[in-house]
Amino acid sequence: MYISKLVLKNFKSYKNAKIVFSPGFTAIVGPNGSGKSNIVDAICFVLGKSSSKSLRAERFSDVIFSSDKKTEKFAEVTIYFDNKDRRIPIDTDIVKISRRVNIKGQSTFKLNDKVVPKKEILDKLVLAGIDPNGYNIIFQGDVTRIIEMSPKERKKIIEDIAGISEYEEKKKKALEELSKVEENLK
Repeated sequence: MYISKLVLKNFKSYKNAKIVFSPGFTAIVGPNGSGKSNIVDAICFVLGKSSSKSLRAERFSDVIFSSDKKTEKFAEVTIYFDNKDRRIPIDTDIVKISRRVNIKGQSTFKLNDKVVPKKEILDKLVLAGIDPNGYNIIFQGDVTRIIEMSPKERKKIIEDIAGISEYEEKKKKALEELSKVEENLK
């Protein structure tokens, strides 16, 4: 599974843009101010990032394209995943996720052109190992921050990425329940 295409309409510095990706490693390069970070912000936005601040915006409506003459009425980002391996549990070769935000900051999510709750999209992405608030995308400065962390903090991040944390949490809950059952038996 990989991102095959990203379409931006009125998102930050992009009035209209279509970016096509190939399988494998992708690097976004360009001079300062060319919009590299806005592409990463667009991916985080469409995947359901909850905080406008993490997209370098005061409010979600601030991601809407604005020129000297006019501010648009909405911003929309659509991401296309090549899903031939069915890693996202949807029976289609291409999975299309869209998010649109209006001037009031209200978001609408679509999954394969059908309006759905954000939670439905997040649930499908988690099953595919994609967490909009996780470490699927490494931001500017994250590498330095990770290098400067204590070994314990770094271990936690690696466990989060590997999915171990989720199982540790389930194990902890199961042990607590087992302890309650044993206490009840006594």
